[in-house]
Amino acid sequence: MNPTAKRGLLVAGAACASLALMSGSASATTYLDIPGRGYGVISTGGTFAGACDMFADNWGVRTQYTTSNGVTDIVGDANGSAAGCGGEAPTGGGYIVRARTCAGVNGAGTSCTAWDTYPW
Repeated sequence: MNPTAKRGLLVAGAACASLALMSGSASATTYLDIPGRGYGVISTGGTFAGACDMFADNWGVRTQYTTSNGVTDIVGDANGSAAGCGGEAPTGGGYIVRARTCAGVNGAGTSCTAWDTYPW
C-alpha cells in the first residue's frame, strides 16, 4: 500500500474513533430543561456544555457554568431556534462543577433552572 493511502486510512480511522468517543459521551448527559423555551446539557464528567433554543419566540437560551479551576463561562445557541445547538468544552481547562440554563431576551436571565452540581 502506498504512503498516501496509508495516511488516508489512518486519518479515516482516527475520525471514526473520535466520533465514537464523542457520541458515547454526548449520550450520557444531564439535561437542564426550561419548559417552553429549550434546554441545556452537561456531559457526564463535566467535559461539555450545550444550549438548545427550541422555540422561535425571540428568547435566547444559554447555559452558564463554573469549572473545577474557578472559570465561569456561558455557552448559547447562536442560531436561535434553527436546527443545531450551541456547545463547547469548558474554557480554561478543568471540568464543569456547576451549571444552570437560562432563557431571556438579549441575554437576560429571565427564566433560569436551579444550579445543578457535579457529579453529573
